[in-house]
This record gives sequence, C-alpha cells and structure tokens, in this order.
Amino acid sequence: MQRILVGIGLALAVALLPCSGRADDKNNPLAEMEKATQPGAEHKILEPLVGNWTFTSKFWPDPSKPPMESKGTAARKWIMDGRYVCEDVEGDVFGKAFKGLGITGFDKVQGKYLGSWVDNFGTGISQSSGTADKAGKVLTFQREDYDPITKQKIKGRDVIRILDADKHVMEMFKVGPDGKEMKVMELVFTRKAK
Repeated sequence: MQRILVGIGLALAVALLPCSGRADDKNNPLAEMEKATQPGAEHKILEPLVGNWTFTSKFWPDPSKPPMESKGTAARKWIMDGRYVCEDVEGDVFGKAFKGLGITGFDKVQGKYLGSWVDNFGTGISQSSGTADKAGKVLTFQREDYDPITKQKIKGRDVIRILDADKHVMEMFKVGPDGKEMKVMELVFTRKAK
C-alpha cells in the first residue's frame, strides 16, 4: 500500500511541475523525469532470461553431504512495458510442490538491479540488489534474509551466469554462522523448445 501511495504522490508531483521549457530541454524537470523512467540498455541485459525454461537444481542443506536434486519449470516475461521481468517458478522440493514468484528490474535512479521474491515455502518477501559485469553476462545480487529457525539475519549472494541464449546458471551462496560463505543451491536453466 505504501508503494502505491508513493507512486501516486510521484505522479502528482510530476503533473504539477512547472513546464518552463520543451520536453527535450535538459533543464526541464519533466524531461529528466521521463528520461529516468524509460527502460534502457541495462534492461536489455535481462532479455536472455525471458522465456520458458526447465531447470535442474542441486541443494546443499548440509555442505558435508551430497546435494538434494530436483527439477522444475520457470516462465519469465516482461511486464510494465519492458521495465521488469516477472518470473513464475514451479517445481518439486523435498517431495513437496514448490511455487515462487519473482520480479527483477534495473532502477535507473539508484543505478542498480533490484529483485523481489516470494514463494510458498515462507511468508517473507526477499529483496536483493546487484550489478552486471561489463559484458552483461554475469549478474551478482546481494541479499539479507532471515533464517526461519534462528530468526537471525543471514547474508547471501546470488550469481546468474548467462552462458548463451538458451542456457543460464544461477548459484546461491549464504554466509554461515562461522562467517564463511558456502554454496547452498545451483540451478541450471535450459530453454524449452518452441
């Protein structure tokens, strides 16, 4: 609700701005606002993630033991006129049906990628922020989530490596109680045949 009110307030502020010049005038606040709200080159970096995918995953609840493996599907599409990628994920984890929903975009004002995630294995909303490498093939996100058992904050890092137009890998890392980072999950996505 707060985001809706902020969005309405921002729209009203823009509507009430004095328009002292043309829309292409650099000193015109309305022109600057319009420029800041349009998708750009950073959004194009997300394009290889859009589509329908199958994935295999490995999960290490205990790093000293072999990973648990599962499979699933993901459907990703552009929403809000190419500003955000929305993903709908389904799979089987620990023998239970898993569903998740994510939104990823690039905030031109903050100059970073932002992501939100919810799923049916929790009640929180996970948020992350990140960057892309110069080639636009590796996205790295930082996050802080709450451990459901200890209820303490834990730091994490997600890395998405775009291998080609039909394959990418996502790795998730968490910082353990000893302060060391450990890999907890790996997902390999393969584009579904059309």
